[in-house]
Amino acid sequence: MAGEPVTERIPVVRATPTPVPAPRQRRAPEPEPEPAVHPVRRIMGWAAGTALVLVVALAIAVAIVPAIGGATPLTVLSGSMEPALPVGSTVVVQPRAASEIAVGDVITFTDRSTESDETRIVTHRVIEVRPGPAFVTQGDANNAPDPGLVQAADVRGVQWYHVPYVGLLRERLFTPPGMYFAAAVLFLIIAAYVLVPRTVTAPQAARRRR
Repeated sequence: MAGEPVTERIPVVRATPTPVPAPRQRRAPEPEPEPAVHPVRRIMGWAAGTALVLVVALAIAVAIVPAIGGATPLTVLSGSMEPALPVGSTVVVQPRAASEIAVGDVITFTDRSTESDETRIVTHRVIEVRPGPAFVTQGDANNAPDPGLVQAADVRGVQWYHVPYVGLLRERLFTPPGMYFAAAVLFLIIAAYVLVPRTVTAPQAARRRR
């Protein structure tokens, strides 16, 4: 009797997957800090901005507003009205009917010399109103009234407001020395703007530590 075929079991070996290490993530480089603005340029920018605001404000006060209001800016050249109107101030005067001028108002008028045909522009305070009307005036810093009466036809206006010391700056700036000075200051500003670097470079040692 033929024997039954013999079969042999072959064990099945399952391969164990070898773990694959995850790729190492590279650390992202730190971004370079933005270069800082040079302190000199920062100061120049602040000064230029301040000067621009000041110039615009003064232009509005002594030119634009008077032009809109029909007023006239004048420069105070003497100390007869101190401390109310310091020397060098710009006083802005506005037309007003002579009948509306009262004691205490500061008026600008044409002063006519009794000894010659010379005239000058004066800004003094009204201390008395007489029929006509005519006005007795006196400077706040003077000890006596002005000689003669100011006629209504000679009144150029009544003080509206004043800006201290601007008139003196304007008077001196538009002289040859003042223009030379302004040109020199402008040249220095341009030279500093060109020569001063825009930013401050970080030291090399600090970069290596990073």
